[in-house]
Amino acid sequence: MTEKLKGIAGSMFAGKTEMLLKEISRAEYAGKKVQVFKPAIDTRWEAGSISSHSGGSHEATPVNNSYEIIEYLNPDTYMVAIDEIQFFDAGIIDVVRFLLEEDIRVIFAGLSLDFRAEPFGPMPELLALCDDIDRPTAICNQNIDGQICGEEATRTQRLINGRPANYDDPIVLIGASQEYQARCPNHHKVPGKPQPKIK
Repeated sequence: MTEKLKGIAGSMFAGKTEMLLKEISRAEYAGKKVQVFKPAIDTRWEAGSISSHSGGSHEATPVNNSYEIIEYLNPDTYMVAIDEIQFFDAGIIDVVRFLLEEDIRVIFAGLSLDFRAEPFGPMPELLALCDDIDRPTAICNQNIDGQICGEEATRTQRLINGRPANYDDPIVLIGASQEYQARCPNHHKVPGKPQPKIK
């Protein structure tokens, strides 16, 4: 069996969900059965759909844990699409492997790094298993003397009361533009982040 696992990974506002929606549309246009899942913890949009910041959306089943995906799986499903996969528990690795063994194509979108610029949840292992990976970038919107930086953004900046979140703040804090910004590595700030220890 040929594995068919595709990942879409990047920062917030990089267009990950929009790319996922295009993959879903292509499969459905070809007459394939697609099931779409999202973590129930992501409450930014309507409970029964995934949505991109550009306005696209698709019906989706919210699940409380990774194994519920198997419970909701239909026998004629050709492809499973999963948005915000970084929020899932470690069991998502086994769920994805199971789907691939069942000859079901899997495509997912998620943040590769958390707000601290460290690997996010199951993403490292999922990306290592992928046959294909898209890595879209956003635009750094750090304002410097009235000018937007404009460089490629690969990091997600969390802001609390307009200031960068501390390294010790909770990893998961669901929000949108008022709490998060896309930043390039030069303008991504994490107060309290431990420095690399080089002997």
